[in-house]
Amino acid sequence: MKELILIKVSIILLFVFNIFNCQKKGISLAYQNDELIQDIGIGLVQIINPNENIILYSDNALSIIKMKGPKTGTNFIPILNKPDYGILFFSCIEKGPNFYKIIISKDNYAYIKPSENSIFYNWEDFLMGQVVNIESKNLKNNPLRISINGKSINTENWKSDDEVKILEIKGEWLNIENITRNKKYWIRWKNKNQLLVYLNLLV
Repeated sequence: MKELILIKVSIILLFVFNIFNCQKKGISLAYQNDELIQDIGIGLVQIINPNENIILYSDNALSIIKMKGPKTGTNFIPILNKPDYGILFFSCIEKGPNFYKIIISKDNYAYIKPSENSIFYNWEDFLMGQVVNIESKNLKNNPLRISINGKSINTENWKSDDEVKILEIKGEWLNIENITRNKKYWIRWKNKNQLLVYLNLLV
């Protein structure tokens, strides 16, 4: 009887250990993870080939290696994450001639070397050239408007796959045309260093 209890306790402990181990290894990331890093920086660095070995450095002289081949998860969080579609973007808070300083988790930074495997976009270039659709995270607090801080518009019949085009960026506001609905509007896309919208790069 005692042996049976011991076996059961051992199995339970093994199960708990496995859960803890999985949690320690990483977290399940969403497509957009700005809530986890809480800073959008000055722009984004795209890793073109996620399978290529990435080396993170601790200093901008790139003399101290912080991590080799990091896996996305707890300590390596892309702001936009869908590597099977070539979408792997990290918030960049500083850019030098020989380095990008990226956010890899909340209040945690690393440096990478510019290479053929990385492209830097400032936010204006990224929004104008890469984004195919934008959705407000909270339509009640941040609705689509006829003008900056103007009256909100009715989007009841609009769909997430409507074709849109960003026409203009004015600080924290975007002027957008919904081509599908033949309608122009404004939306506040950020508040200081926080995104107020979801960014869709997939057609």
